[in-house]
Amino acid sequence: MRRQPEDDSMAEISDKAVIAATGKPLSEWIVVLDALGAAQIPHKEIATLLHRDHNVDGWWSQMLTVEYERSIGRREVGQRCDGAYSASASKTIAGTMDDALAAWGQLVAQRTEFDGVEITGEPRISRTEKWRYWRADLADSSKLAIDISSKPGGKAVLAINHEKIADAEAAAGWKTFWREFVKPLG
Repeated sequence: MRRQPEDDSMAEISDKAVIAATGKPLSEWIVVLDALGAAQIPHKEIATLLHRDHNVDGWWSQMLTVEYERSIGRREVGQRCDGAYSASASKTIAGTMDDALAAWGQLVAQRTEFDGVEITGEPRISRTEKWRYWRADLADSSKLAIDISSKPGGKAVLAINHEKIADAEAAAGWKTFWREFVKPLG
């Protein structure tokens, strides 16, 4: 069922944020994309069109494309363009990226499972100049990617990306789980 353009109740991003970044509310972008026949265009092409022809920043062109696809019933909340589901959560933490990675490490040090799903193999940690990463595979074939980046003011952002989740219901459950799980971090 198609969502009405003026109904943002299912949107993952606020109209205030969309207007600030693009100059138009989501409902206007939906009308623009409908007029361009975007319902017949693949995800990547819609995002490219927004970026190239409408001067929408790359990240925002992706977000608008996702919201458009949700509005026409092509995608559910938590569903990626390849059909797989994912869940995410983030937490801003006082300190450096290494402090955030250490805090995450302490939080998960004794864990062998998350919400009853076992961790398979050893978690993997890697670092670049701008990022810190923690990766793990779970017994249900889903994957965890923890990405940590710097934020101004002596803070770091820890983002949990849980991918290859079985379905929309499981993705919603994981999103709730991860939001609660990161609360002790700061």
